[in-house]
Amino acid sequence: MFRLHVIMLVLLAATGCSESSSPPPPPGPATSAAPSPAPTTSVETVGLAAIDSTQPSGSTTSKGAPPTPAGPPADPKQAEFIGLTAPTSPTWRWEPPRNNMRLMNWVVPSAEGAETAELVVTHFAEAAGNTRQANIDRWSRQFRAADLPVKADVTDLQAGGMPVVLVELRGEYLGMGGGWHKENFAMLVAMIESPHGSVFIKLLGPQDTVDLARDDFLSMVQGLAPRSP
Repeated sequence: MFRLHVIMLVLLAATGCSESSSPPPPPGPATSAAPSPAPTTSVETVGLAAIDSTQPSGSTTSKGAPPTPAGPPADPKQAEFIGLTAPTSPTWRWEPPRNNMRLMNWVVPSAEGAETAELVVTHFAEAAGNTRQANIDRWSRQFRAADLPVKADVTDLQAGGMPVVLVELRGEYLGMGGGWHKENFAMLVAMIESPHGSVFIKLLGPQDTVDLARDDFLSMVQGLAPRSP
C-alpha cells in the first residue's frame, strides 16, 4: 500500500512538470544593448554662409593647381590665389574660408545702416556643367523682383590676358535653396577663365553695401594678373 502511494505521488509530480512551462534558463553573462544611434540633425546653411556652399553642377575642384597661401594675405592691399594676384581693399576684413570650396573670403564693410557684404573667391576645374550660361542661369534663379525672375546684366572683359565674364543681379535674394529671403540685395560675380580652370570672385550683400564696394571689386577683377615667378 505504501509502495502504491509512493508511485502515485511520483506520477502526479511528473504530470505537473509536463503541464507547467519549463523554468527559464539560468542567467548568462550580462550583455549591454547596443546604444541607439544619435538622431541625425539636418543642418541647413543659410545667410551669407550659403555662398557657394554647393558646387556648380558637374564641376570638381581642380587638381594640380598652384596652391593658395593659407592665412590672411601678408599685404592687405593684395591677394594671391591659384597662381594669380589681385589688388584688394584694406578696408575688407579677411576671414578664414568657411568651407573647403572657398579659397579666400572677406567681410566687406557696410554702408551706413546696412548689413555687411561678403566677397568670396572659389575655383573649379572645367566640367560639362560648369559653363558660362549654366552659372548665369543658376545665379539668376537665386533672385526675383515682384515675384518674377531677374535678368542678369552680363559684360565681357579681359584681365591679365584672361577672358572675364562679369554678372550682376539685383532684387530679392532667395538664397541657395530659396529657403530664406533678403530684399534689396545685389550680387556681382566675375567668372575668370584662368590657366588652371574657372575662378569665381563673388560679392553678395545689401545693394547699398555692394554699390559702396563696387569700384574696389572692379579694381580687383581688372587688376588680376598671373603671379610673377
